Amino acid sequence: MRKFFGKFVSVTLAAVVIAMFALSSDDKWCSRVDKAFDESALGSFLNESKAGYGRYATGLPGQAASVLADSGENGENGENGGNGGNGENSGNEQDIGQTADTASTHRATDRDYEETDKISDGIRVEGVYACGRLTGIYEQTEGVLVVNTTEVTDEDGKKVNPADKRVQCGDYILSVNGRTVADKEELSEAVNDIMKEYDESGTVESQKEIINENKSDSDEIKSEINKRMVKIKFLRGGKEMSADITPVRMDDGRYYMGIWVKDDLAGIGTITYYTKDGRFGALGHGIGDGTQSGNLLYANSGDLYSMKLTKIKKGKSGAPGEIGGVVYFGKKSHIGTLDCNSNLGIYGQLDSDELSEYAAEDTYYPVAGKDEIHTGSAQMISEISGKLEKYNLEITNIDKKATDTNKGMELKVTDDRLIELSGGIVQGTSGSPIIQDGKIIGAVTHVFVDDPTGGYGICIDEML
Repeated sequence: MRKFFGKFVSVTLAAVVIAMFALSSDDKWCSRVDKAFDESALGSFLNESKAGYGRYATGLPGQAASVLADSGENGENGENGGNGGNGENSGNEQDIGQTADTASTHRATDRDYEETDKISDGIRVEGVYACGRLTGIYEQTEGVLVVNTTEVTDEDGKKVNPADKRVQCGDYILSVNGRTVADKEELSEAVNDIMKEYDESGTVESQKEIINENKSDSDEIKSEINKRMVKIKFLRGGKEMSADITPVRMDDGRYYMGIWVKDDLAGIGTITYYTKDGRFGALGHGIGDGTQSGNLLYANSGDLYSMKLTKIKKGKSGAPGEIGGVVYFGKKSHIGTLDCNSNLGIYGQLDSDELSEYAAEDTYYPVAGKDEIHTGSAQMISEISGKLEKYNLEITNIDKKATDTNKGMELKVTDDRLIELSGGIVQGTSGSPIIQDGKIIGAVTHVFVDDPTGGYGICIDEML
């Protein structure tokens, strides 16, 4: 939930199976630090559909999970393609928890979760529990997300691009000829069922309903009908639209629209805080849709799951590090539900049993206002070592009027333990809470690509 060719690049820190890089509007190259939803960002999303088993994940933002380059079953000729974009926004920053740069993405719309689904709802929050725990994040798209369009080769060897200029990356397909589709398998099945009906009928009667009723010339109507189109309804920028597409039959006998799609995103990020009643905030930036559209993900549902840390790839100049782990998507591993994806973080409700496990008096901190944050020593809380620990930081700059609210403060890792362990800030740690003077002041969001010990953070009042 922001500039080409700067001194550094910052990357967001959420981790995903597909990480993404995007350009920051700041004068530094940076990458986001949530390596669970993004492949080109510091986060990456898993490339598989959700199931009752573990999946390997890295950061958050941007991976095209289960992309399908056509309407074929299981995404034939496309199920392995689509990297979900190149990171946060346009390439300067890498989002490790989302595919698009949070700085350039829109705020929640009526199709996104409402801002009131965050924590404060305009009311001053006095204190929260600082968390720092790593978590697996899964989100199911609203409809089937278009990653890209592509050429397909029909059974006669002719290359065509059926969906070109009809749908585009960032669109969400809702139905085919009025038949609702919720995932890529349903999309493939709907298209092929409809086309098989056309094949078996041997007539044009079943296709008349998708032709413009205002056309009076019967020959023109027949010409349109003979194109054997399907009507796709989709969301674009929150508005419902439609397009007629003529699927192509390939030599395997199945029909394809030449569309790369995905229907879910998964990855690893960090829970920043939670309240006494279990409301939580995480990441410090939103989860992008994993495409080059630069939009936030329109999610139908989302959940948090426990994860097992399996590796740490140390960061170095020019190559941000990342954490990797196995996320178990099952009832026993469920720890919370997502209900808000905004540019300033993701929000939801922890399960009651998880709340009782997490809550401890020594993790409750007063909330610092922006005027209380100052340059100097601070600490970040992270589970990157396998257990919750505090690591020393230096707040080097504060921008209280930052255009990119995810980068309200600049920070530097000074703790030798963390530098030895991971090289500094890595993808997957987006959302790690920052403590200063006994108060929670914000969360880590980005890492500088050319200096993994440096990065950005968001001020806590932006997340509340």
